[in-house]
Amino acid sequence: MSEYIDGVRVLRHSGTQNHTDVTLTFAVGSRDETLRTVGVAHLLEHLVMHAVRHLPIEMNAEVDLMTTTFVASGSAARVGEFLSGLCRALAAPPVERMDVEAGVLAAEEGQAAHPVVAQLLNVRYGARSAGLAWLEGPGYDGITPEHVVSFARTWFVPSNAVLQVTGPLPDELRLELPTGSAPTRVHPVGRSFDGPAVVGYGIPAAGVLLTLPPDDAVRRSFLAIDVLRQRVEEECRHAGGHSYEVGGDLVAGPGGSTEWVVYAEAREGSEEAVSRAFVEALTDLAENGPTEAELAYHVARSQERLDTDEPELRRAFSNAMGRMFGEPELEPVDRDGLAALRPADLAAVLKAALPDAIGYAYEDAVEVWTQAGFREATLCPVIPELPAGQTFKPPFAARAFVKEVRSMLLVRTDAALVLRDDDGVHEIRWDEVAGVMRSHDGPAIVMGLNGCAIPLDSDLFRGAGKLLAELAERVPDDLWFDETKFDA
Repeated sequence: MSEYIDGVRVLRHSGTQNHTDVTLTFAVGSRDETLRTVGVAHLLEHLVMHAVRHLPIEMNAEVDLMTTTFVASGSAARVGEFLSGLCRALAAPPVERMDVEAGVLAAEEGQAAHPVVAQLLNVRYGARSAGLAWLEGPGYDGITPEHVVSFARTWFVPSNAVLQVTGPLPDELRLELPTGSAPTRVHPVGRSFDGPAVVGYGIPAAGVLLTLPPDDAVRRSFLAIDVLRQRVEEECRHAGGHSYEVGGDLVAGPGGSTEWVVYAEAREGSEEAVSRAFVEALTDLAENGPTEAELAYHVARSQERLDTDEPELRRAFSNAMGRMFGEPELEPVDRDGLAALRPADLAAVLKAALPDAIGYAYEDAVEVWTQAGFREATLCPVIPELPAGQTFKPPFAARAFVKEVRSMLLVRTDAALVLRDDDGVHEIRWDEVAGVMRSHDGPAIVMGLNGCAIPLDSDLFRGAGKLLAELAERVPDDLWFDETKFDA
């Protein structure tokens, strides 16, 4: 029978220890913010952890793409104080500390995801959902108390949380979180491509985003990604000596699918070698699957987890979180099916994902991917041609002294704002503006939900002031923000 405390699902781990370890996980992360509130989850986490900082126990917290997690370890009584104080702070966030914590967070320079992960998710989703991990938004100093309180009341409710406990449960534990019904989220439709694509940027690394189906009883999707990550690590780190960090991340997608990202960083001068090793690993595994030795190793790892972990409790946690994410129920692991797994089974998973894959390469190594059949794509969508409309050209001085400006043209139509530059033609529809940033030096930057950004600067375009006036009428006040002062 399921156990709840004040509406929060509780999972008890076995153990005879005298101390208590707890993990309180909420199904909310950076992907649940908006461009206007980027960073609000991390700011809220700092505020509430400050409220319990004086307790003499081990404690920590983390915000990632999908979750916000609080952990503590100590005596049952102290851990109970931690959980109770934490929940009270979530119900009434100490917003009077926001200015101080904004400075702390700016100094921390933390990220919800690795830059390659954030970049690829931004290519897929633009300025919404998981794509926001790539964007700065207004900065921590641009978030208001109302944003913090609203975010806490929406997402940090009992029905959006799971508490895991190892050791004695604190006596008379109370988890007085904000009241409210379980929040709902809509998965946006991501950008798709006609065949595998690759984007280039200045991060010295290589990576790939693959959309895989819900996992089955053998966990084929998870194993396919694990095999890919291990092969890349073997080639880029242990064999080539090109990489230190080889990792991965994931975010829930529509229809129970999962967006997986695997990446490998590259030391200076080895960017092309890392891309080559990455592409060869990906394409070979998609065609042939792992070697028998690789497969045996990964099956043994899975079996080891089943023998030494608490698989049913792990599955209960995954399913509790999955229900909040809108994912299908995870079946128990089929040990016989796992033992009978063949290389072709994992090859089929990766091969099916390749047509919609998005690769990432350091900007000078993109050709390695295109030679393997990946089509080079722009970081944000472009449309085939410039539409008819009111045009705004760069002034003579800009065209005379800045080469990149000569081909630029701004067009206003009844439906959209359009910019032509060296990358192509970018369109932001009036009804798909994610936000407008007022920069320190005067011009505004219009940001679209599709990931495109268009500057409105009189130094770049004659008559841009008229467009700014129109933008002020079309775009709600709560989507406008100033560039963070921490960049000044």
